[in-house]
Amino acid sequence: NLAKTRFLAAASHDLLQPLNAARLYASSLIERALPEEAQRLAHNVDTSLDAVEEILGALLDISRLDAGKLEPENRPVILGEIMSQLALAFEPMARAKGLELHVVPTRALVHSDPRLLRRVLQNLLSNAIKYTSRGKVIFGVRPRGDRVEIQVWDSGPGIEPAQQALVFKEFHRLAETAASERGLGLGLSIVERIGRVLEAPIKLRSTPGKGSLFSVSLPRASGAAVRARTSGLPPVVGEIHNLRVLCIDNEADVLDGMRALLDGWGCRSVMAASATEALERLGEMGGPPSVILADYHLHVGTGVEAVKSITAAMGREIPAVIITADHSLEVQREIRGMGLILLRKPLKAAQLRAILTRISMQLRVAAE
Repeated sequence: NLAKTRFLAAASHDLLQPLNAARLYASSLIERALPEEAQRLAHNVDTSLDAVEEILGALLDISRLDAGKLEPENRPVILGEIMSQLALAFEPMARAKGLELHVVPTRALVHSDPRLLRRVLQNLLSNAIKYTSRGKVIFGVRPRGDRVEIQVWDSGPGIEPAQQALVFKEFHRLAETAASERGLGLGLSIVERIGRVLEAPIKLRSTPGKGSLFSVSLPRASGAAVRARTSGLPPVVGEIHNLRVLCIDNEADVLDGMRALLDGWGCRSVMAASATEALERLGEMGGPPSVILADYHLHVGTGVEAVKSITAAMGREIPAVIITADHSLEVQREIRGMGLILLRKPLKAAQLRAILTRISMQLRVAAE
């Protein structure tokens, strides 16, 4: 079992590298003014990459969860924000199936890892919409003493009592829905594992022919803790045009894809395969870099070491983002311990742009 876990982690890491380059190319194409047929093909490529990424991500998640390598970063979470974001993401999917997606507003605050919690709720919502052919899906919250229960109701086919424990097993899919919907039967298995890591029990109640209720139970958090955490954060607004971005990666395809994406956003980018080359090419930028984007595993040293050497040479702190397909706890702790931003491969263009926008805004506020 341990050998299987190590193999999945290594294989997923190696496969995520070329997938990251493909993602960058596809994102760059989608954001350009292309003829209608070319735009359709670019979207189809992006959709296919989504499917590949979903499978690899699921395998990697399971390997990390089974090996005990997933460490939650618990903090106060504003549930309404996560629920609103998910509602926006899934409303088009529900509408396309003729379903009503009803999200009950909430001011509840919980103590959890926001990234892992979002993954759980995303899987539950996706399943509810995917396997419901008519009616509605309700996404809401109920108070339970010193805990909060997040609920996803659906009017789908329901699950027979004998099958209810089995739906959380890997690769198990219900016979009545397996033929009509794409999937591997890994979503609920991941949900159950993450629930154990978060100490957030996942419960299921279902009536065949009437629908199902999946729920997640979490401890409450105080409003004072949330206000303290969010008070110093600037809003995610601003402009990244002319932002000077230094990219370091030993994969030529990744650098080429990154250049295409950043140039399309109007950034002034310089590409380098190592810290040494980056220092040699800084003169091409017309000023110190506003931000450094570095892969973690380089041919010589790491991205963290590259950031250290560049900031030392410049004599100033430079915001930096470390991009990696390595999901190990050691790497995660090292990056965050240095106060650097961590992004995982395959890189999401929208996620990168949001971070660059925030950094641009912070730089502008500091300059004023």
